Amino acid sequence: MSSGTRPCQRMAGAIALLLALAATPASAQDRALAEDSLNHAAVVAEGPAPLSANTIGRSLANPLARLTTISTELRLAAGMGDGRHGLVNETVLVKPFELPDSWAIITRAALPVALVENSRSYVGLTDATLAAYLVTPPRGPWYAGVGPTMSLPTANRPGLGSRNWELGPAAAFGYQSESITSGILVSQRWTLGGASAGPRTTLSVLQGLFSFSVTEDWSAGISTETHYDWEGHGRQRWTVPITLSLGRVFTLGNDRAVQVGGLATHYIMPGGPQRAVWEFGLNLAFVVPNGFLYRLSGMR
Repeated sequence: MSSGTRPCQRMAGAIALLLALAATPASAQDRALAEDSLNHAAVVAEGPAPLSANTIGRSLANPLARLTTISTELRLAAGMGDGRHGLVNETVLVKPFELPDSWAIITRAALPVALVENSRSYVGLTDATLAAYLVTPPRGPWYAGVGPTMSLPTANRPGLGSRNWELGPAAAFGYQSESITSGILVSQRWTLGGASAGPRTTLSVLQGLFSFSVTEDWSAGISTETHYDWEGHGRQRWTVPITLSLGRVFTLGNDRAVQVGGLATHYIMPGGPQRAVWEFGLNLAFVVPNGFLYRLSGMR
């Protein structure tokens, strides 16, 4: 064989070897790497998986959940003193702010509007409330947070609110599993100032909640928001309601949902002769994506 044919033979052998390697089945590790790459590409292409109705329902029951929500609740009050009855609409905005190391600040603002009727009808704003909780990083099923709470004198008529500036501390902690959410919130507010002729306020509030998933999208719960007015007299210091609620979540996409629910409240201790004995209500809670409020206000 001539020396000129040897390089050609070597090249042909190298090509045959490469073809053989290409035809050899890939190892299990290579196949796994390829599948992981495909799965990652699919996740990137499709975006994050949508939250289930059950997850959203449990998050809405959690007062320290890291969801941006806008809710409105319409309540009809019956059995008030002096033949009175009333209608209250309360709008609540919850906005979380993420901090480093999985900490967060959860802000909550509530503004009720009341319609009261006895000898004559009138409508007006009641006092608005604000709260901000510094929430700890997730620790299994437990959650906790502390921060300030305040009441603003937005009531435009006597009897619809204290018309005082109030400030104090608040704390919340609770437990949440796959089907149960429970928690306790405590707060204390003192009067800083307000109407010179208005009564001063020293108010302690204890909120307790228990919610459970009935089905994937239905949930039921029981709660209380007990008030103790240190400036009151006798049994009128206490306001003790018990509320039963039922709601259903409808998902509207990956990061949007709405919960529609109903509630019934009985005041075991109404806190005064002008308070309702029963309240019945409907509520809507909208879960909106992060940044929605900034886009709504035109901010960048």
